[in-house]
Amino acid sequence: MPGKAQLPQAAQRLRDKITNETAKRLDALFTPEDRRWFKTSPAPDAARGCIRTGAGPAGCPMTQWALNALQELTMPGYFCLSHEAPHGDVDLGAELNRAAGVLYDVLFGHFIIEMDEAEAREDALHTALGLIQQLPEFRERAAWNILASLKDPAVWDRFVLRNETRLEELGRLDLLAQIDQAIEARDRSLYLAFLREHKLDYAYDYQVRLVKRCYPGWRMLLLHDIAHQLAVGAKTEGAELAPRPTPLLPRAISEYAASLYQGDLHPECVIGDANFIDHPHRGLTTGQTGRIGRGCVLYPCTLGGVTDKVKARHPRIGDFVLIGTDAGVFGLVDVGDRSVIGANTEIYGFVRLGRNVRMGSSVVARTVRSAAGPAGRLVIEDDAVIGDETLIINDQPSDLVIPARSSIPPHHHVVNDGFGRPKML
Repeated sequence: MPGKAQLPQAAQRLRDKITNETAKRLDALFTPEDRRWFKTSPAPDAARGCIRTGAGPAGCPMTQWALNALQELTMPGYFCLSHEAPHGDVDLGAELNRAAGVLYDVLFGHFIIEMDEAEAREDALHTALGLIQQLPEFRERAAWNILASLKDPAVWDRFVLRNETRLEELGRLDLLAQIDQAIEARDRSLYLAFLREHKLDYAYDYQVRLVKRCYPGWRMLLLHDIAHQLAVGAKTEGAELAPRPTPLLPRAISEYAASLYQGDLHPECVIGDANFIDHPHRGLTTGQTGRIGRGCVLYPCTLGGVTDKVKARHPRIGDFVLIGTDAGVFGLVDVGDRSVIGANTEIYGFVRLGRNVRMGSSVVARTVRSAAGPAGRLVIEDDAVIGDETLIINDQPSDLVIPARSSIPPHHHVVNDGFGRPKML
């Protein structure tokens, strides 16, 4: 934070209170390994570490340092750019104060472009401290995203299985269901207990390290958490802070994350935790007004809009949903909990999928405006099964309803019979 001469005493007290409280919360969460591997690096000088954009410093080097510091404080050992060896311990209060100072400078440089100096300083202070205050929550969300990434069967690699002789037994275990149970119960130890029951717990620590070091999905989601907090100016604990939506910087962070991980997550999109994003380098897109629940598995896909009007226009994805590779979901589509959307499937328009819908690969399900006017909705009710390469079109004014627990065989063409019932052609 700027020197004490630059901050009023009330602001200094608020800064110290927030950083000290956050340090205590993080201290309770840090493991001995976190302390051993935490790395730090010198903060860039504000005068030399910035470029000028408009009326103030946009701070590219400072922004990158601040992002790395926030991520390192969340999940130590994986983000610091320093070439120095880890110190073996960490003074969390001092590190939070340092991060808050650089973050304040970065935020002030963006707020000052759009407002007067007094307002920019006030908003930068509250927004920087609001972000610092959220670090324990970011850590918890990251831990759930890391656990969800263990759904990838490839974490059982040749190294971890080098001495394993029960491969057939391992192949029969439904590990994904066990991880989902832990997510639902909000208890990560349940999955480890399951592994221990089957004498497979030796793999757990290695697999977590593998995900932390090599899997990009959870890192991309951590950057999204930071960008989202800045974008929406979310209220934090207590009434002391009033973070404001930040101009420019959230979008810059999302573009930075896209350059690293090839996932284009709009910073205002609401995303739950315990999600596994597999192969994001193939491309993943979410829109501004979209929502993604928790416990989902997302392969490279597009969750896009279909209108240029300033209103809700993106899909709303429920909990424990799987969306396959190259699927496209466009518009105000509601996808119910535990549904599956197969690879190369396209869902477009006013479509609602109930709970536990199973939609195969290369399905097209959409509403189409006809000469008579806008079409009704396409509603696929709970537990329906849609076979591969099926085409379902509603171009009638009435809603087309695929009844609950119904099954449409592969390679069929389904339309509205004019009374809202499915008709196979």
